[in-house]
Amino acid sequence: MKNRDSKPRAHSRTSRGRASSTETGSKVRSAAKQQLPELRLKVRAHGRHPWFYRKMVQKPQETIPPGSICKVHDREGRMCGSGFYNPRAELALRMFADHAIDDAGQHFLDALQAAVALREQTLELPKVTNAYRLIHAEADGFPGLIIDKLGDAIVAQVASLGMRQQLEPLGEWLLRHYKKCELMLLQDKDWAEREGMDKLPHAHPIATTVVEHKLRYAVQAGTGHKTGFFADQRDNRLLVRSLAKGRSVLDLCCNSGGFAMNAVVGGASKVLAGDLDEVMVEHTQHNAKANKLSLQAVHGDAFDMLREAQHGAHDLIVLDPPKWVANKNQIELGLQRYSDLNRLGFEKVARGGLVVTCSCSGSVSEDSFLRMLRESAAAARRDVRVLHLRSAGADHPVALECPETRYLKVAVLQVR
Repeated sequence: MKNRDSKPRAHSRTSRGRASSTETGSKVRSAAKQQLPELRLKVRAHGRHPWFYRKMVQKPQETIPPGSICKVHDREGRMCGSGFYNPRAELALRMFADHAIDDAGQHFLDALQAAVALREQTLELPKVTNAYRLIHAEADGFPGLIIDKLGDAIVAQVASLGMRQQLEPLGEWLLRHYKKCELMLLQDKDWAEREGMDKLPHAHPIATTVVEHKLRYAVQAGTGHKTGFFADQRDNRLLVRSLAKGRSVLDLCCNSGGFAMNAVVGGASKVLAGDLDEVMVEHTQHNAKANKLSLQAVHGDAFDMLREAQHGAHDLIVLDPPKWVANKNQIELGLQRYSDLNRLGFEKVARGGLVVTCSCSGSVSEDSFLRMLRESAAAARRDVRVLHLRSAGADHPVALECPETRYLKVAVLQVR
């Protein structure tokens, strides 16, 4: 089953003309003009990760409302910058700037416009797709916030109370910039509880069409997995297209059929796609038919389908499983599941064939991912070499000080 984020979410959908939030933009803008409270850390902050847990922050003498923007000094009194403070949460401080902020509303509007310009002008993504990430959390200076543009839908997912309190003017700007779009706000239930965020009212999904590298996908934005479409795999789907000519392709955890359809376009001799989620199988079948592509999509568990596959029947296998490691407490069990899946893939792929294997778990480092693959290859008694080691597209930039922003790992391997 392709489910990178299976936790229930709250939803809030805006109209085409206005953005909404439980915290009003007027309060945000007036608060930005006030003198900011100050925090002091128990640690040095130079070159550190932008997250500080409660035990790393000195308890302030004054009462600071959850979600407030604070000026932050390290233990030696040096100015570190500005961050969101939430004493309710274990992750109490999220830094977003290396200087003091005079006008938070303007700061985030400027950052939003810079992020959109990167995608539209520098990367020129609208030339190849209408689906891409506009805001990639800490990598764009927005702690706990991602925003995806999916056709005529803009889907925001927020995991930070402080960031949620800044959303209304950002939503208003987005709706002015993308005049035909609707905006939806999601929040993860667990993060909402940790941060003390009010529950959002339920809203219906936004039906839209994503176009990527001349393929069309029917998308129900704001439902299913993550924001509704995996824009992060765009470049890797195109790579599979370039590798598929003449190959028998097995695409497991296929979701809406992106890898499978690109394999057909690339000239694969045969394509079989499978997913444990029956709705995703139906989506794959629908998308293939809409694009006039011939492939087989079946309901099935990835482990069972690999066990039942004939040795050497496929010479290109794609493994894009769900987020099996949501936090550090799940690393050992999650890595074992990744290892078992990849061992089966290595055992069943044809000699000289390719395995494209992925992990979208941010808590799994690239070193851990490669070590797992090495151990899986040894267990399968196959000689495996790396042809490509990739991540998400450039619309998912990586903050060097926050490695979690490079959550997606994709290895293209030749198995001999």
